[in-house]
Order: sequence, then structure tokens, then C-alpha cells
Amino acid sequence: MVDPEAAPPYNEDGVDLTLIRWMLSLTPADRVATLQAHIDFVTLARESRRAREPHARSDEDR
Repeated sequence: MVDPEAAPPYNEDGVDLTLIRWMLSLTPADRVATLQAHIDFVTLARESRRAREPHARSDEDR
């Protein structure tokens, strides 16, 4: 059951406010750790792609 008095999950521009509220509920150190984990994942994915596709363009080529 949805609470009709609860804050809407999206604003009028379609921004997901739940993610913003969640990030703001973290301590500054937890925010940095979360964002670093995302950076580490993207870096790993890029390195994995480059290992599988030797002719894939590097970030410097863009």
C-alpha cells in the first residue's frame, strides 16, 4: 500500500529523488566510498572491454 502523504519519488522534471535522498542520508565518507566503487566498476568494465577488443578506442582517442 502506498502512503498518499509520502513525498513523491520523482520531481516534475523526472529526477529520481529517492536516489538523491539515499545519497544524502550517507555520511560524507560513505558517499565518497560509494562513488569510488562506481568509478572502480567503470574502470574495470573499460579495461575488460579493451582486453577483449584489442582495436577498441582508448579514452584518449576520443
